[in-house]
Amino acid sequence: MEMRLALALLLLLLAVAASHLAEAANYTVGDDKGWNPDVDYTAWVKKHKPFFKGDWLIFEYQNGRSDVVQVGEVGYDNCDKASALSSYSKGTTYAFQLKEAKDYYFICSYGYCYSGMKLHVTARSTGSSSSSGGGKQSGGGSDSSSSDDSSSDDSPSPPSKKSKAKSSAASPSILAGAAAPYAVIAAIGALLLNRIVL
Repeated sequence: MEMRLALALLLLLLAVAASHLAEAANYTVGDDKGWNPDVDYTAWVKKHKPFFKGDWLIFEYQNGRSDVVQVGEVGYDNCDKASALSSYSKGTTYAFQLKEAKDYYFICSYGYCYSGMKLHVTARSTGSSSSSGGGKQSGGGSDSSSSDDSSSDDSPSPPSKKSKAKSSAASPSILAGAAAPYAVIAAIGALLLNRIVL
């Protein structure tokens, strides 16, 4: 009887934990101004932080006029793409997933970096991606992140629709819906366990 109760409580706790899962968020860098010169990206980061592992940065830019180059801290500070980790300039949109909890640095190598067209984001490992603000939309995560200048105009993209500059975070009901399968599985498990033990 005690074993059955302990297992039922464990499954209930799993169901509750699953219901609190949040999906990754999509952030349109620069909101409605996009990835362009004369945008205060430091203020944009302050407006939208914290960022979390699994979140997506969506860079919207003008093809041929700018690019997105991931660099280290030194490359960021010096606006230098010599040691670039990745570079993307095809098409007009680039989606980058924050795969790890760490600092990420991006610059535009077309000369605009010197006037502030650069971005530093710190991704945290845990927590919910549900802070408020524009340029963010809930979505799932996949494993695509960086790309190079290949012949394709397709950039990696989050599995949900591209975020709009003025979109807001997903409502709690949407986030709860994403965790619903886990809650259902835990509830069925508890019922089955109850029948087996009896």
